[in-house]
Amino acid sequence: MKKKALSILLTAAMAVTLLAGCGSSSDNAGSTAASGDTTAESAAGSEAAAGSDKTVVNFYYSTDLEKVAQKEIEAFNTANSDIEVVGHSIAEGDYDDKVKVMTAGGSTDADIYWVRTPAQMAQYTANGAFVNLAPYAEKSGVDLSPIKETSLAGVTDADGAFYGYPTSGSCWMLFYNKELFDAKGIDYPENLTWNEYLDLIKELTGEEGGTKYWGGLMPIWTPNLGAVAAGEYLDDESLTRTKEFAQIQHRMYVDDASAPGIAEMTSGTFDIKAYLEAGNIYTMINGDWMFRLMEADFEWGAAPLPIFDGEPEGSSVGQSSYLVISSNSKHPEEAYKFIEYYCTTPEGTTIIAQNHDVPSYATDEALEVFKSEVNVPGVEYRFSAKIKDEQKGQEGYASLIEAYNQELQLYLLDEQSLDATFENYAELRDEIMN
Repeated sequence: MKKKALSILLTAAMAVTLLAGCGSSSDNAGSTAASGDTTAESAAGSEAAAGSDKTVVNFYYSTDLEKVAQKEIEAFNTANSDIEVVGHSIAEGDYDDKVKVMTAGGSTDADIYWVRTPAQMAQYTANGAFVNLAPYAEKSGVDLSPIKETSLAGVTDADGAFYGYPTSGSCWMLFYNKELFDAKGIDYPENLTWNEYLDLIKELTGEEGGTKYWGGLMPIWTPNLGAVAAGEYLDDESLTRTKEFAQIQHRMYVDDASAPGIAEMTSGTFDIKAYLEAGNIYTMINGDWMFRLMEADFEWGAAPLPIFDGEPEGSSVGQSSYLVISSNSKHPEEAYKFIEYYCTTPEGTTIIAQNHDVPSYATDEALEVFKSEVNVPGVEYRFSAKIKDEQKGQEGYASLIEAYNQELQLYLLDEQSLDATFENYAELRDEIMN
């Protein structure tokens, strides 16, 4: 089992090493780089600085943040004559490894990073990669009460230091094709248990007129999704709900075959949004970012995430992503001014809401914009959901997710039993945590 744990770390290391040898660049704010050569991008920032008296701040983010990041940059630069934020967009599939390379190498090219998850935040802050924002927040006088006890949890230490401002919060929900349900003459899904959901999508799966129709679809990005909604995490001693949810996934993908196969899900080219948009899938479990991303030519709606029997209705899972300042930033004060603008001001949070995301720092102005622009039936469930943190913001938790997902995939591919899956994971967990 030590070899298996080591393979997880080696795989990640190889990916980082390979990525470090790759390179393409972007010179303009908000442009897209396939993987990114920081030398070229840094030169672009230097050229901008040479042409004016402005302080140039370099902001690195993934392409899935690109649309809103460009608008935030434009608005901030317009409002600030002495600072120019330059955006560097990295392909979504390469982004996390890119940040690993830059932070591990002590890169001075980046002032600001976008960080995807609390578990990643914990790992980076443990390694001293980011600046403590507390002194800057105290100096600016920003009110932290809307986020201090929620989205900042897990990245705040006992002394009150915190290292990232949360951008937008997420919530996992059930999305459905209204037109397919109408054609069947059945009610839209609402407040289902997991067993009710499995029964429904099994009934809906089949072939009609030469077209295959699937009842459901659920990614394994959060492999223990249902268990987390019930309050159980991968570092808990007892993994009763996690094992039950693994069986739910097996029934969905293997026993009932009521969703496209797990082999497709793990192929590396799987586009879950495109599957639902194709019009032959009745339901999909995904995050509320679908309010922003969906481009379907049919009517669709949203409903609460299915739950285990006995759990409160509306129980769900979510998290925030973060903006942070690199500990190697040349301009931390100017960088802080931008991320506070982006994440806490009415202007910055309204831009987030216009992008059909719910800002973590929920200003009244931003929430009104979100509710007026997102006209999807069931969107109100987003605001009544009882959301538990998708991940624990502690060092090593990201490795637990990776280890469990590795074992779960073997189970879902019928390459090992349920018992072997959890026995193997228990050994991996002990090695990672000890």
